[in-house]
Amino acid sequence: MKTTKFYLNAFLLLITLIFLASCEDDLNKYPTIAYAPCEDTNVTIDDNIISDFECQANVDLTGVEVVRNPAEIQINTSRFVGKYIDGTGAWDALIIDYGAPIDLTTYNIFKLKIRTAIAGTLIVKLEGGTSTPSEKTTNVTGNNGWAEYSFDFSDQFNQNHNKLVLFFNAGVDTDGTNEYFIDDLKYVLSGDPCAGVVPDLSIVSDFDCQMNQDTPEVEKIATPNKNDVNSSKFSGKYIDEVGAWDAVIIDFGAPIDLSTKNVFSIKVFAPVAGILKAKLEGGTSGGIEVDAQITNTGVWKEYTFDFSSQATENHTKIVLFFNAGVDTDGTEVYYMDDLKFIELSDPCIGVAPDLSVINDFNCQQNSVVTCCIPNQIVVNPDLNAANPSDSVLEVTDNGTDAWDALVLDYGGAIDLTTKNYLRIKILSTRAVPLLAKLEGGTSAGKEVWGAITTANAWTEYIFDFSDQAAENHQKVVFFFNGGETNGTASDLYYIDDVRFSEFDPCFGVSIDTSIVNDFECQQNYDVVCCVNTAILDNPDVSGINVSTSVLEVTDNGTDAWDALVFDFGDVIDLSVKNQLKIKILSTVAVPLLAKLEGGTSGGKEVWGAITTTNAWTEYTFDFSDQAAENHQKVVFFFNGGETNGTAADIYYIDDIKWQ
Repeated sequence: MKTTKFYLNAFLLLITLIFLASCEDDLNKYPTIAYAPCEDTNVTIDDNIISDFECQANVDLTGVEVVRNPAEIQINTSRFVGKYIDGTGAWDALIIDYGAPIDLTTYNIFKLKIRTAIAGTLIVKLEGGTSTPSEKTTNVTGNNGWAEYSFDFSDQFNQNHNKLVLFFNAGVDTDGTNEYFIDDLKYVLSGDPCAGVVPDLSIVSDFDCQMNQDTPEVEKIATPNKNDVNSSKFSGKYIDEVGAWDAVIIDFGAPIDLSTKNVFSIKVFAPVAGILKAKLEGGTSGGIEVDAQITNTGVWKEYTFDFSSQATENHTKIVLFFNAGVDTDGTEVYYMDDLKFIELSDPCIGVAPDLSVINDFNCQQNSVVTCCIPNQIVVNPDLNAANPSDSVLEVTDNGTDAWDALVLDYGGAIDLTTKNYLRIKILSTRAVPLLAKLEGGTSAGKEVWGAITTANAWTEYIFDFSDQAAENHQKVVFFFNGGETNGTASDLYYIDDVRFSEFDPCFGVSIDTSIVNDFECQQNYDVVCCVNTAILDNPDVSGINVSTSVLEVTDNGTDAWDALVFDFGDVIDLSVKNQLKIKILSTVAVPLLAKLEGGTSGGKEVWGAITTTNAWTEYTFDFSDQAAENHQKVVFFFNGGETNGTAADIYYIDDIKWQ
């Protein structure tokens, strides 16, 4: 029985071997079971899916190969995915060109799945249309497992972009073999960030979740140029039409409740300086206007309008006149946000006393006027960048009396040990002598003569009392038109910010905008990116650089393209001065790349090299061929294009300027 079973098994094995041998050619032809990427013949196209590399491959992805999923596990069990090999350049990209504006109205969260062994930065960018490009960044883990990444472009809901660009391992040069498996590239609905938000009717509109009143002619857009004043996602865009009195008219349709919240507040990003007029009207009460002076342009700033006198009045509209009373060409664009009514509050609550301030006639009233000429605190008659204070002191001087004086009594000994330079801001219609005097303590009085030299503009004047550091004085006295009798009986002077400070070596230094930055008195343009910097004492005061302060730059020498960026915030004038100079103290000789970018012109690079070590050396980059071009940023790449340094290479730089 056992013998029969043995022979039967042997016979079956022989038959199997013969069969396999005869099918060898066919097995070589068909080594695996084959699948088609899409076997469904009835697919409804979803335009929000870019590609799943199966039945929803709706957009052609140049440079991406459709392959079998190397790991049908975790969050991705698809049979087919895309395979992308990153190029050798630091900014090679996968570019998805729609050839038309991408609809981001509601589906504006971009998602994709990635499997790779490469850890790095992934930048996703919208560009190619009429709108300013927008980019988002995330870190790719690179653990060879599928992971899904999400990029919130909801702030681009009404923008115009034609391309979606993906930078894998952004900013890093590679050998061109880095593999990325990608799948399920799509746009999904953004969640409602305003779900559950209770309306606050004191907020007119924040263009986010509290759009409680219609703002005609104002378009909701992504907030441009965010800063600490305004970092919200959305704001309003308003184009001031031709005419001196074009306005934004917000009609509540019913009386505005001003009983407790009666100060109107608005954040504005303005293109030009001018008057912003807010007016209440439209009810049974007479209209009332309050003005604010816009002086800071190209930056978000909050303005308030005190309507507390209207607490019991009846108004149904608030009207906003930008650049009120000035005829315009209809092209000036204003951005606004957080229009609301707030309670009138004490602006000085929480302000810590600064006893070096004698009096600023606002929150630091540390002295009392005790003598001898008429004076009163009034609204600043010329509120601007030179003096943005709301309140100042109006002084009525008898210009026919040579020695009538304004006396500020500190009520105790003034600390002059370190801060002993007396400063005062003055707005005067005349240029006259000015005498400052310290008195009233146990020390003998001390006089320092000066002069009001500028008429009809806020100007700060300084009096050197450094020789009084150890003395005892309690009063500060000013004699306007001191020693003279050629004035009138009621000469007006406005003063503000009377204070003591330390010696300021930059006082009186005129701004020279051809100097990018000397890290002392001419810090005209700021570092905005991307390496670590710090202003510190010059480590080698010698040779061509005896400056006190310089900039220490900590460069990642293993990153070929990390950069030091200075942003002018406007077009750099290269019409005459177009030779860029920089002083450098370095311990190593390395390549140095200077670049102009950030405007409407294409970037311009000029290569140079740090050739001298351990001594201050000036280097020059010729940008004369850019005289008529439009650039806004100056960029330096230390050890540019190389990765042979350390993660913390130190360079000292100074006196960056155009000649």
